[in-house]
Amino acid sequence: MACFPRAGPILRGPMSDTPRLGLPLLAAGQAQKHVTHNDALMRLDALVHLVVASRTQTVPPASPAETSAYIVPAGGTGVFAGHQDELAIFEDGAWNFLPPRAGWQAWVTDEAEHHVWTGTQWRRSQPESSLGAALWGVNTAADTTNRLAVSADASLFNHAGTDHRLKLNKASASQTASLLFQDNWSGRAEIGLAGDDQLRIKVSPDGGNWTEALVVDRTTGLVTLPASTWAREIPRQNLLINGDFQINQRAFAGGALANGVYGYDRWKASGASSMTLAGDVLTLASGEIAQVVERAFWGLMSLASTTVTLSVEAPTQNLAVTVGSASGTIAAGAGRRSITLTTGAGDTGNITVKLARSGAGAVSFGRVRLEVGTGATPWQGRPEEGWLAARYCHVLHPGAAGVRLAAGQLIDTGELSVGIALPAPLRANNPNVTQSGLNRRVFSESPVTGVTGSAAHGAMLSLILSSAALSAGVSYTALLTTAGSGSYLAVEAEL
Repeated sequence: MACFPRAGPILRGPMSDTPRLGLPLLAAGQAQKHVTHNDALMRLDALVHLVVASRTQTVPPASPAETSAYIVPAGGTGVFAGHQDELAIFEDGAWNFLPPRAGWQAWVTDEAEHHVWTGTQWRRSQPESSLGAALWGVNTAADTTNRLAVSADASLFNHAGTDHRLKLNKASASQTASLLFQDNWSGRAEIGLAGDDQLRIKVSPDGGNWTEALVVDRTTGLVTLPASTWAREIPRQNLLINGDFQINQRAFAGGALANGVYGYDRWKASGASSMTLAGDVLTLASGEIAQVVERAFWGLMSLASTTVTLSVEAPTQNLAVTVGSASGTIAAGAGRRSITLTTGAGDTGNITVKLARSGAGAVSFGRVRLEVGTGATPWQGRPEEGWLAARYCHVLHPGAAGVRLAAGQLIDTGELSVGIALPAPLRANNPNVTQSGLNRRVFSESPVTGVTGSAAHGAMLSLILSSAALSAGVSYTALLTTAGSGSYLAVEAEL
């Protein structure tokens, strides 16, 4: 009989496992060789075309299937503890752990990615195509949170002949799209759209406590520096006139106001309302007050889709606020309290500001401000506040009898034509003029019975007043005087 040489390597010396895959070898004269042979086949079944369920699962599964396999990550618990980067294979009802060798490859099911052991780490291998790659690691391992990971001293994104833009897109305004700068994995600075659509820059000493340093309004481009004391304390323009209710040309004594009737200058009732004033604190017992903001007067092209902040002093209960089509609530509390709103796209013209009680009972507050931008700036009175109010209303009310208001031409029909200088140009050239208790005086007093014509020309008001007729063909220079302490002449050009 011919003898043929044995196929395969010649084994020298005692050896129980193969050097690469650790397969059990049959020993000479071994009994039950099928057991060892079957063990080797099971190991081959697990390692050849290696498939692992995950490389991020730190807790062993409760009911693993036979030949289930995992790459043990850092922080493994239970039987996985102390086996980082090893292959955990469930065989014959128990976990066996195999240290990988350089070049071993595994398909990671939960990532749908191919990985190779470099000798020091499991690294995602180059895919056949970059199209549709779920993870991409450059000199480091990517994961399901950081799907693109780069470990390098620098990164270059170059143009392809013209421009180059790096885009960060978020799902909605309430989400975040930002650049986060870290020190040893702890955040120190962030720039981007964080929680809304304003550009924000914030900083942190420890990664947990953050200070907002700069905010740029997305609509107006207005820059605010919330952390800078000097910047916070520079008031922006107050779009409301007579916010402290101190100008009261109509001599409103407080109490009930019918819908649309003005009390304190520029403020009118919206619906039936009742209010009183003590110092600069207004108490609104019922209803709401309103003021119309004249957009063009403040040099604004539009207030549509604009971020505005309305603030008051020390509201005693929650205060309901409406600015154009936007609304919200200022919470009760001491000091300056505010709410920031964004007006609607349709708020293109003049807008109405309304303040009302948010619950039962009266609400007291003071010093109302409306400003473009985020964050409330301090209250500041304006020396020109009376001039601003006079653009919409001017009341001549001397408070005594016999006061001469103007001189004019009186003709035989009883019409007295006078010109009156106003403290400010009126908003409109056709104001509403009312009077009470005025006299015309020639040789003797005669009551003025009404206003038959009026026109405003800048800060000059032309009036034609009616009174008793004179003899035909007679005209005089006459005086317009007050008959008593309650006499007045009111000129209104409200919105």
